[in-house]
Amino acid sequence: MSRGSPEDGYLTEAENRAWTGCLTFTNTAVRALDEALAAAHRISVKEFDVLITLFNAPDGRLRMTQLAQSVLLSPAGVTHLVTRLEREGLISRSVNEEDRRGYFALLTAAGRQRLRESRTTHNEVVRAHLTRRLTKTQLAVLGDLWETIRQT
Repeated sequence: MSRGSPEDGYLTEAENRAWTGCLTFTNTAVRALDEALAAAHRISVKEFDVLITLFNAPDGRLRMTQLAQSVLLSPAGVTHLVTRLEREGLISRSVNEEDRRGYFALLTAAGRQRLRESRTTHNEVVRAHLTRRLTKTQLAVLGDLWETIRQT
């Protein structure tokens, strides 16, 4: 049975393989990361993403709007997540002194510690699901492909 043609709005076989592979890998890897981080460190993959994003930010802080864009959450979603992390002492918030309207999210010492503890688990899951399955050449090609996709 034919699935249809691109002229009818269907993906080509190559497009479908690329897209399905991307979705399957992403869902599998993110689920594994979430499970491993929760079991070992009582942190979700989204929380890890916020902590690592703040860790990599200048001075360990970002405006809440920048943080939401960086971690691909809505402003409301990042506010709820930051509130939870703030209750745990992993993040603090401060008023932006320049305009007094916005807030900064700041990584605390406890947040840095939780990140340090959980980074090994995170990296092991990434290696198990991706990097150990590819040769150095394949990894380089994949990195180049993702860079191309991000830039376009």
